[in-house]
Amino acid sequence: MRHTIAFQATAFQAAPVDVQIEVPEGEEGPTPDQIPSAIIVFLGGPSVQVSAFVSEQDAENLMGAFTEAEPMRGDLPPEAQAWEPEETLLPAAMLFGVNIESLVGAAVTPPHVNDEVGVVPHWTVQLQDADGSSAQVAVSDALCVTIIRTLSQIAAGELGADEEDQGGVLNGLADPDSVEDAES
Repeated sequence: MRHTIAFQATAFQAAPVDVQIEVPEGEEGPTPDQIPSAIIVFLGGPSVQVSAFVSEQDAENLMGAFTEAEPMRGDLPPEAQAWEPEETLLPAAMLFGVNIESLVGAAVTPPHVNDEVGVVPHWTVQLQDADGSSAQVAVSDALCVTIIRTLSQIAAGELGADEEDQGGVLNGLADPDSVEDAES
């Protein structure tokens, strides 16, 4: 069943992962740059998160999507240029999380003016999984810088080499209390 969720990202984090893939005898397995090497997480406040396992190739492709989208960025009115995301708040002790285990597609749309909608003052990152479900995350200019730097580290196989440059490492986002710890 296909689903789409959308929210505004207030934070982005990443952590290295060690994935072991068993390949049946006689079959060809993925190349090393296709095996997930990191998990990326978009947080929409203390209540909402989307995570995706990404390989070095996925990170490179997502960086490429940002590069391709940049020239299409439209001129925005001054009031739209300072757009900041709003947290998604759910009732206390409720956490909504989506995990994309098999990232099959990603797209990036820059801020622009749309004839039907009007001003779209944020970047939109769309991540799609194998069943066709997707997550659409609205991202500020400032957060894009963090995302691209982190994707660069993942693509180069350097995530985790210098934890000070990561802007915060994940610390068990399955536990709602750790989401608050991760955001601070």
